[in-house]
Amino acid sequence: MAFTADVSITGVPDFKVVDINPVEVAKCLQVYVERGSKLTGVSLDDICLSVSSVPKDISKVTLVDLLEVGMKLFDAIVWLTAGKPASHPLQEDPTIEKDKIAGLHEVAKSVFYVYFFLLTQARYPVRSEDKNPPKVPNFLSVVMGLGEPQGTYVDRICTFNPVGFDARWAQNVSFRGLGQEALSRFGLGVAGYRLFGPFKLYPPKAGISTALQAAYDFARAVAISNPTWSVHPLTRDPGVLTRRGNLNKNLGNLILDVFTDEHIDEMVNAKVIFAKPTREPAYRNYLQWTANDDISGGNAIFPPVPVI
Repeated sequence: MAFTADVSITGVPDFKVVDINPVEVAKCLQVYVERGSKLTGVSLDDICLSVSSVPKDISKVTLVDLLEVGMKLFDAIVWLTAGKPASHPLQEDPTIEKDKIAGLHEVAKSVFYVYFFLLTQARYPVRSEDKNPPKVPNFLSVVMGLGEPQGTYVDRICTFNPVGFDARWAQNVSFRGLGQEALSRFGLGVAGYRLFGPFKLYPPKAGISTALQAAYDFARAVAISNPTWSVHPLTRDPGVLTRRGNLNKNLGNLILDVFTDEHIDEMVNAKVIFAKPTREPAYRNYLQWTANDDISGGNAIFPPVPVI
């Protein structure tokens, strides 16, 4: 005889367990996943709101006004972008000496310093507390006379980790008003193109396979084309990884396969590349590369030269 539960006998057990509704919970968590997936974004709690004196009319305060009372540039931009929130008011700090506040020209030099790093190395300079700062390009320290430690320039415009300050702003800076020295230097190369460089300077060695010739032709096509934001690491099109794999790893292997050791040594000595590539056995996409350039797109980093 089948047993039929009698609630009056068994009672209603409370297991103290909650089963979620996956669809509804996903809706609740969507914005958290989106926010957590991003490396960029600056909390108002992380910026410094201290100024030498609080402007009388906050509703009319400008970015220049904030710089003149000692607020750092990026901090001020974050605060203004947030709408000058009353939850995070400016705070007067009598210890800030007006003659120690960075002048606007110093700020401009620091912004250019940071911009140069973003365009040529696709990263911010490190802050003063970083114990292993990367080498500073001679162009900045020698040509531009910006020879202080790189952290000095970051600290002059920012009190938080600049990684959170979306570096894609560099894409929208116009070259129109830049100095000629800077324009000439940028013309020598930007981030994402270093390992393409050999392919516009050196022929392949004799006897390479058809597959390697196609890969060489692709790399050369990209190397001689106008650099684009689709390839630059700050703004790289995700489709590049899908179509061609990791560019640097594959290009390193390709360099080893299509150039002679003599030419590779010459590239290193001439600083066309930093060092002889190390073989990366897991990166073999280049063996299936077709010759056509399908990654550059049309979003050129450098504007076309007008025809006179």
